[in-house]
Amino acid sequence: MGEFSIFHWLVVLAVVLIFFGGRRIPEVMKGLGEGIRSFKDGMSGGAGAAAQAPVPAVPASAPSGITAKSGHNQASLSWNAASGASTYNVKRSGTSGGPYALIASTGATSYTDDGLTGGTYFYVVSSVGSYGESVNSVEVSVTPA
Repeated sequence: MGEFSIFHWLVVLAVVLIFFGGRRIPEVMKGLGEGIRSFKDGMSGGAGAAAQAPVPAVPASAPSGITAKSGHNQASLSWNAASGASTYNVKRSGTSGGPYALIASTGATSYTDDGLTGGTYFYVVSSVGSYGESVNSVEVSVTPA
């Protein structure tokens, strides 16, 4: 009494054919199979799920080994290349800790700031790569001669 007879299954099949049509059933079953397969891969931590995970965007690392040498009305800066960097932003301030103003962008790992007058200048350098700008380097100071 609680079970479906063959007549009930034929009625269900007829209703499905009326709503979806004969051509849509293979597409629906294909989608159902892909959904089940994706669910199983996700639950088991399969390679399919790991291959689709997005790679996090990581900005270039900050330049290291920054040095500054004073010259006649100038400051010569140099630093080590940073991984992932395509250019470097050189920033200067009149006070330690900033705020820093961008004075140059260069692809080289050195820069000479000319036309300085008396006083002490503070510099930081940041790297710029395909995922954005890094944090600033450590601060260096120069008192031009």
